[in-house]
Amino acid sequence: MNFVSNPANIRKWEKFKKNKRAYYSLLILLYTYVLSLFSPLLINNKPLIIFYEGSISFPIFSFYPETKFGGNNLTEPNYKKLSREDRFTNSSNYMLFPPIPFGVNEDNLDSLEEGTNPPSKPNVRHWMGTDDRGRDVFTRIIYGYRLAMTFSLILIIVEIFLASFIGGIQGYFVGRLDLFLQRIIEILSAIPFLYLILIMGSFFGRGFLVLIVTYGSLSWIGLSYYMRGEFLKLRKQQFVDAAKTLGASSFSIIMRHLLPNSLTPLVTFLPFILISAISVLSALDFLGYGIPAPNPSWGELIGQGRERLTAWWLITFPSVALFLTILFSAFVGEGLRDAFDPKDKVVYE
Repeated sequence: MNFVSNPANIRKWEKFKKNKRAYYSLLILLYTYVLSLFSPLLINNKPLIIFYEGSISFPIFSFYPETKFGGNNLTEPNYKKLSREDRFTNSSNYMLFPPIPFGVNEDNLDSLEEGTNPPSKPNVRHWMGTDDRGRDVFTRIIYGYRLAMTFSLILIIVEIFLASFIGGIQGYFVGRLDLFLQRIIEILSAIPFLYLILIMGSFFGRGFLVLIVTYGSLSWIGLSYYMRGEFLKLRKQQFVDAAKTLGASSFSIIMRHLLPNSLTPLVTFLPFILISAISVLSALDFLGYGIPAPNPSWGELIGQGRERLTAWWLITFPSVALFLTILFSAFVGEGLRDAFDPKDKVVYE
């Protein structure tokens, strides 16, 4: 019987859905992240489609030189300026831009009001204003959300794999192997994370992959304790003895019997791992040790607001986005905790 069709898991899912706050928070996080994955189709300064001289081009997917559209250069054209030239305004040629026609790293100096310098206040064109380089804040918040969620989800996979593998080995085999791995874990847990980030950054530079490897190499330790405890508890159960009697290998027992029955800590801690990863990434970006510029980041926007206290929108909007993401994740975590609790939740009035 697989994990999805397991009657016990179906009951837990139904119990989770009864918690409306947690259920709708999960839907909000899921739908907004899926939409953010398609943000280049919705928010971009490149056209979705260009009809020029009877041919169709898709600049959002491919690179086209300016010469393809009647220009003289082999570099990529500025499509907004190109759309205002006579070859497009006074002919059957035209461009179809996304609903929000701003690039994530585009300086929108031409679209600012006369006499206005970046950062500019929110207006009809730029809903959340612009940052210190004229880039649209709403665009960078959406792209920053995609980056933060992708970073967190990859980190969750890494953390779950390492915690399950190492904690499971410790809990199942115990003895000297358990003691040896526990000493290594104690050494790793004593390493200051910020110092490790600085050391890795000095050797390999700042980047998405460096952050994943650095944070993922330490973040699994706490969860491995829970997995070790679950395996220690389950290895003494009668179904494990029965599997050994029938000649099942240790790998088969771990993968088919122990791991499926020890998923409660993994599932209940998922939202809180997500919260931790997003918070750490935003904090590192704020301090200047995270994803390097010009990648969009909530922490980087908040850092700009710290340097320009009069530009309230640079602090307010990314802070609200960070707060809501953490809040919805916490609601999901609360719902999962209650769903996996064998006792019904009691509310005292």
